[in-house]
Amino acid sequence: MKHLYLYLILLMMNMPQTQAQENSQGENFLSKVDQQVDGIVDDSELLTFFDREREVVAPRYRILASGSNRPSQWFEDIMVNDLQQGVVGALDDLYPGIASDDIFNTDRRGGLEDVPEMGDLVLTGEPWEASIMWWNAETIGNWWDGYIRHAYMTKDEKAIRHSEEIIQNLLRSQDEDGYIGIYKPNLRYQHEGANGELWAQTTSLRSLLAYYELTGDEVALEAAERAMAVTMREYGPDGRNPFILKNAFGGVTHGLMLTDVCDTLYRITGKPKYQDYATFLYRAFSTYSVNRAFNDLRYPFLLQRDEKFSGHGVHTYEHFRSLLQAYSWTGYPELKTAWDNALYKLEYTLLPSGAGHGAEWIAELVADPDLTATEYCSMLELRNSLLFALEKTGDISFADHAEILTFNGMMGFRNHEGTAITYNKSDNCCILNSHHHTPNGEQKDVRFKYSPTHSDPAVCCVPNYGRNLPYYLQYMWMEAPGELVAMLYGPSVFETQLNGSGIKIEQVTDYPLSDDVLLKIEVSEPLETKIRLRKPSWCKEMVVEAFGTEKADESNFIVLNKTWQSGDVIKIRFENEVEVKPYRKDHHYFQRGPIVYALPIPHEEVTIKAYEDERFRDYHCFPSSDLAKKLKYSSEIKEKAKFHDVRGVATWYRDMPTIDVKLMHTENAKPESVTLIPMGSTILRKVTF
Repeated sequence: MKHLYLYLILLMMNMPQTQAQENSQGENFLSKVDQQVDGIVDDSELLTFFDREREVVAPRYRILASGSNRPSQWFEDIMVNDLQQGVVGALDDLYPGIASDDIFNTDRRGGLEDVPEMGDLVLTGEPWEASIMWWNAETIGNWWDGYIRHAYMTKDEKAIRHSEEIIQNLLRSQDEDGYIGIYKPNLRYQHEGANGELWAQTTSLRSLLAYYELTGDEVALEAAERAMAVTMREYGPDGRNPFILKNAFGGVTHGLMLTDVCDTLYRITGKPKYQDYATFLYRAFSTYSVNRAFNDLRYPFLLQRDEKFSGHGVHTYEHFRSLLQAYSWTGYPELKTAWDNALYKLEYTLLPSGAGHGAEWIAELVADPDLTATEYCSMLELRNSLLFALEKTGDISFADHAEILTFNGMMGFRNHEGTAITYNKSDNCCILNSHHHTPNGEQKDVRFKYSPTHSDPAVCCVPNYGRNLPYYLQYMWMEAPGELVAMLYGPSVFETQLNGSGIKIEQVTDYPLSDDVLLKIEVSEPLETKIRLRKPSWCKEMVVEAFGTEKADESNFIVLNKTWQSGDVIKIRFENEVEVKPYRKDHHYFQRGPIVYALPIPHEEVTIKAYEDERFRDYHCFPSSDLAKKLKYSSEIKEKAKFHDVRGVATWYRDMPTIDVKLMHTENAKPESVTLIPMGSTILRKVTF
């Protein structure tokens, strides 16, 4: 077998013209990605507790299939726009690598000679560039996942037809033995170095299972199970450990997220073997340390409670799910300690937006809204880990955090037209000019701009943007024995079967732009069940009206019980107040409900790249005012913030609530009146003062 490093040497020998070029990844990326250990560290002796008898910690709640909850009102407006006019629907045209690289079928990889043109990516021969073999698998698989969910959740017929074409091509790619993946037989399951075997399977099988849940097509489920059977045999307890390698540059440890596929398959089929395999993967991942930059969540590292996270933010935040899965399935107290330590470390990374910083690296830094930015992929993976933790533990603090991150950090990366997002952005974002403003000064970084592709560093954040609202929607309603649980709020329509009866619950609301939620209920026949409503932590009082119900206030929930009939309604009113929240040393910010407010900075946009479709462009944003830098919070100003409600008419970006506040002008020491808007609707902004 020709080994990957031989292909890399040949590639470097044949590209002398690129040696003098500046790598498009930037120094911030390269300074960490090649980080290697001197030798493979074997921590097996720390993991012998995995051999003990297990005691499953049953999840408190259970999510339902993708598509059980569909968007409405402003959720639907955003998703339809992104699919029909924005980046979600257009990415395969904007980035040809999606349509032209049939990586799972006819363009499988046997070596670097099989890697196609990579768009704007500039290669200079560094060892990490072996990773380009799998990069398109991430781009393509994650785009499929978001696109397919958008198509069916918004009932877009054109996108549904294209989704069917995507899935049929993936099904045709499956080998007779069941293999679905990106490698030819000469590399498959026999990797000695960096590879994307499990990661490519993760992105493709997440898409395939989403399609199954949205359509009920049993062929898709059967294909996913056959594919998993091959991998569980080759890279399993009776095969090879997929994480013992000579080097690793990210794809290998992204592959730990095959645990997402395992969890979904277990939820669909009830077969314990999938959770057994997910637990094996976490143990295997924790056994060997190859590249410290990608494994903050290894069990041995989590024993060091006071050692801050240092690795690649996306890996760190996504691996929370794998750790929690392993603990939930085994009940081992050692893993509970590791989970508690991980949450403790997480606190150091959190910004007012709810994001954990990491652009690209966490680097043991304490979050700073001016100097530690975050990546969209990092936010998506952290938010999805919070939702996973909400389901498994029932702790509503994860719901609170997920709402804040979704409506502030994640929405605050999108431009108003849905035609571009930023790859990296700080909470206090006063300029976007392809430079990262760090504790060590300004560094060139092309990730700090608006783009519909970000094809110069990597087409990863835009595909992940398409997974935002579809995943949030799936976790809004959960079920437990004898009850339905409203965990998250927002405009949507939920449908399921319960005790033999069909039930449909529509959330009519502008939430979080409004404090009012109306639940409209329809049932196929009278249905007796409890409906549990989460009480957000920021809510001073939650007023619930539901005629003829037994109502109980149970800690973090209000529980309603009755025999429900069509036409029943539940009225919810959140009594929220503007809060001035201290952050770190002398920072303060304003929050009301789940919305963090920011001072918008007027700006000018400068196009730096045009696309054939004139709706799309890469561009920088330059401030046209420096007022934001001259304002600070002062406790000497006693005048309270004034909130302006837009109840009943709010739409994202239009008619949004505002807050009038007075801040101290640092030059003349006089109060300055300014109006703050929701952070999630800003381009340039100042959040903390």
